[in-house]
Amino acid sequence: MSENSSAPRHEEAPVGVNALIPNTARIMDYLLGGTANFASDRAVGDTAFVNWPGEPGGAEGVRVDLHAARDALGRIVGHLAGDCGIRQFLDLASGLPTMGNTHEAARRAAPGCRVVYVDNEPSVAAHGQALLAGDPDTVFLDGDFRDPQDILDRAAKVLDFSQPVGFILFGVLHFVEDADGPGRIPADLLAAVPSGSCLALSHFAKDDTDVALNAMLTEMDKQTGDSVVRRTRSEVERFFDGMDVMPPGVVRTELWRPPQGTPGPEPLPMWCGVARKR
Repeated sequence: MSENSSAPRHEEAPVGVNALIPNTARIMDYLLGGTANFASDRAVGDTAFVNWPGEPGGAEGVRVDLHAARDALGRIVGHLAGDCGIRQFLDLASGLPTMGNTHEAARRAAPGCRVVYVDNEPSVAAHGQALLAGDPDTVFLDGDFRDPQDILDRAAKVLDFSQPVGFILFGVLHFVEDADGPGRIPADLLAAVPSGSCLALSHFAKDDTDVALNAMLTEMDKQTGDSVVRRTRSEVERFFDGMDVMPPGVVRTELWRPPQGTPGPEPLPMWCGVARKR
């Protein structure tokens, strides 16, 4: 159990948030070391991942995986804002904008960046809106990433789609079955913005030999009702068809431009990459 789980806290939930019911986004925030979580979330975070595969496994293994994904997101967003001149971002199925969030990573590289977060879980949206209250350049929308046109219509109140946009689809597209056409989501988003816009994504990697991970994902599917579709590198690269993929290409999260060229701990296999619209 981490120190955060035993530390006394003042549990005050925003309107629309039930602190007594554990929430996946808040559990992830807790495991990342954040404070936007409650006792119910910490209890689940400390006990629910005993069978998480990898080395280390369990809750500590989950923390390694979450930090690897967030660190890669921070590096990519920082690159887009600092080196590519992107000044506005749309982060879909974002979870809570707490530890390692998009707007802070962007503004470290370029102050004044505007960010719209989107999540389709009402309690996450309510909590996100409370966290971002008072920041006119960062808003949180209650919306489903599977309906990009609705999101674009509402995000246009904050973002200028005549200028380049950075779309963030981290940990999103592996929840869309092949039959539902996951490629249409980034295609629809990119069709609405000019050349120079960018798409960044991460996606569970496929490894048919990883029996432990397969069993864990199957069990998670049963518990959540979601279906995780892991894809090969070439399958993930197709999401960038017609775009210019930035070096080092589609790679594992810990290998996307690691600090000082030294990858951190090896998480469960997940691809990530970023590309620019021509």
